[in-house]
Amino acid sequence: MNASLARKPIAQAAALLLAMSAQAALAADEAAPIAPSATLEKVIVTANKREQAAIDVPASVTAINADRLTRGGLDRFEDYAAQIPGMSVTALSRGFSSVVLRGISTGISQATPSTAYYIDEAPIGSINAYATGSTLTPDLDPYDLRRVEVLKGPQGTLYGAGAVGGLVRFVSEPANTEKFGGAVSVGVNSVTDGGTGNEARAAFNVPLADKTMGLRLSLMNRVDAGYIDNPVLGEKNVNKARTRGGRLAWNWKLNEDWRLQAWGLTQRFHSGGPGMEDQNAPDLTPTTGKLQHGSYIHEDQDTGLDVLNATVKGRIGNVDLTSSTTYQKVKGETHVDQTALFGTLITLTLGIPNVGAELNQHINTKRWSQELRARTTALNDRLQYEGGLFFTKEDSSNSIPPEDAFNTVTHAAFPLGVPVANARIDSQYKEVSLFGNVTYSLTDKFDVTAGLRYAHDQQHYLQDYKVSLLTAAPVFIDQDVSHSKATYLLNGIYKPDAHTSIYGRIATGYRPGGPSALPPGVVPGGKTSFEPDTLTSYELGFKSSFNGGRASLEAAVFTTDWKDVQIQTAAQTAAGNFNYFVNGGNAKSSGMEATFMLAPTRDLLLRATAAYTDSHLTEDAPTAGGLNGDRMPFTPRVTGSLAADYHFAIAGSPAWIGASYNYIGERRSNFSGKTAFDVGAYKTLNLNAGMDIGNVRVSFYGKNLGNAHGVNFMNGNGLPLPGLNPLGNPYVAGIIQPRTVGMDLAYRF
Repeated sequence: MNASLARKPIAQAAALLLAMSAQAALAADEAAPIAPSATLEKVIVTANKREQAAIDVPASVTAINADRLTRGGLDRFEDYAAQIPGMSVTALSRGFSSVVLRGISTGISQATPSTAYYIDEAPIGSINAYATGSTLTPDLDPYDLRRVEVLKGPQGTLYGAGAVGGLVRFVSEPANTEKFGGAVSVGVNSVTDGGTGNEARAAFNVPLADKTMGLRLSLMNRVDAGYIDNPVLGEKNVNKARTRGGRLAWNWKLNEDWRLQAWGLTQRFHSGGPGMEDQNAPDLTPTTGKLQHGSYIHEDQDTGLDVLNATVKGRIGNVDLTSSTTYQKVKGETHVDQTALFGTLITLTLGIPNVGAELNQHINTKRWSQELRARTTALNDRLQYEGGLFFTKEDSSNSIPPEDAFNTVTHAAFPLGVPVANARIDSQYKEVSLFGNVTYSLTDKFDVTAGLRYAHDQQHYLQDYKVSLLTAAPVFIDQDVSHSKATYLLNGIYKPDAHTSIYGRIATGYRPGGPSALPPGVVPGGKTSFEPDTLTSYELGFKSSFNGGRASLEAAVFTTDWKDVQIQTAAQTAAGNFNYFVNGGNAKSSGMEATFMLAPTRDLLLRATAAYTDSHLTEDAPTAGGLNGDRMPFTPRVTGSLAADYHFAIAGSPAWIGASYNYIGERRSNFSGKTAFDVGAYKTLNLNAGMDIGNVRVSFYGKNLGNAHGVNFMNGNGLPLPGLNPLGNPYVAGIIQPRTVGMDLAYRF
């Protein structure tokens, strides 16, 4: 009998509280009232592509209960990032955010993501460098989720390219084959110095075919209030946004051994403007006023996500088999006023006053993914091993269509003979990977795991830059690039008793290389392609439940070596201005994370998290403007949170009150050679309360009750001019949503 399986009944009991340290709980049935026992149920996490109790995972994994997010009005990553040790969020605006784990990021300009995203078994997003996969990321409303799992550290063996910082996995609510039920809810909220928002959600589940099938339909519509004013056009709350989505899930029990789960998801996001404030360096004070961003155009932003997935799981003899097939479409469209930069440049160059400039960017990605894997045991179940094959193919286009300059006074087109820009990049990425993991129980208390993945990718790149104000001569590149890469994993986990585990982990990950977007011969010594960058992480962790199962502690220390860091740089040549990618040096990220849980009574649950991350360059990176020792942009050294949930009864009806206090430490805006500034820390306080009256739930929440003016993104938006505007003012700073109060009313059946 496998030693790990022999311990399982005991481990399940011990996992009761340790699961809380992962901040996870299975979502309650829609018809069930909230109760303290629901948050203390044994939790299974699936981030390692199989079901495991949190104490048995030899890695740092945090899971956030989706029901708790919904009750607190926490809809987006930035609302709960501080509650996940080692996680930070940089947001260009709503709908365009970047999740950073353990400081593995070169800033918002990195195009290739350092965090992987999954919805159940479906990989989401783009992993090539030309589809802005770093910011065009899923940020799902929690209305139809069980939980959000965050697995930290390189995950290259299981998840392949792009998972260098870690993984975010959305675990959706499956269709129930046994029960009819559902829920409908409506809500409203108000933002200080902004407008009002509203939301409506519905979910319905129907069992079919004598309870061998289940069908689940969920719909949502959320309007987020605006809070940024545009003094140029005299408009208020321009960043009002709307998110619409739906999901259809089908669960079919084919027989005792086989099951098919299929689902389709669609989500649409639209915002009338970015959540940015204009600021002047070096003191970073508002240019025209607090929560104001001047623009001569309507800076609309749109994203869309469509995903189809079919997963078959079954068993033949002693072998567990899984097949996951995914098709997705991701699109993004942004309209950006570039008058402060390019309009000023045109005025200075041509002597024409009142010239405005606009850039529109259109991004589209279509991606197929297929994974097959098998898992079995041997040697009287002491040996567990799995192997798999992964294939993905994505076709992406990234274009800036031609736009004339315009008159900033009359807003009429201002033809200058050529457009401001006219560029297009089409790219294709194909990857085939083989992977395998082997776990051996050396004793009843000690398991070791080794894993290996080999990947080969091929990329086709087509760049077509027409003559424009930014491109003096046409540029056409038709290029093919391929790379092969191997990653490995080695870990061990020791369980001295059923309540404690100690693990060590060595893991590697990589991001694929590709065409650099630099034409041959334009820059002396410039390369037309860049290589993969790689990470090697060393981690020690401790997980324990104690005090009779009423307290738990999860802690980890880590250090990560990052080699051949991919960096975007720029060159100004006679042929025009070129942004391209290079391998810009090495970096290191080291730190520690901890989560402490305490249940002093059955009705009260306390949580505390803390993380320290030191992520910096270990050698000069001149192409990025970085020097040895420079901190990685927008990576806080210190983050932390305190939270409490208390359950009680009012006239026999269950009720609750909850609170969380979150801290995001100070950050550095950029590398030292690119006009870097210290961005201050900020703190947010959230409260929520409510009760269940029969099948009706009433909940109230307040977010950022201290009205913190937190900044989670900053970039220069003006033209640097020696002696006149040396710092390139104004800067645009992404501002978190101000104080928000709201309420929801739900009916569950």
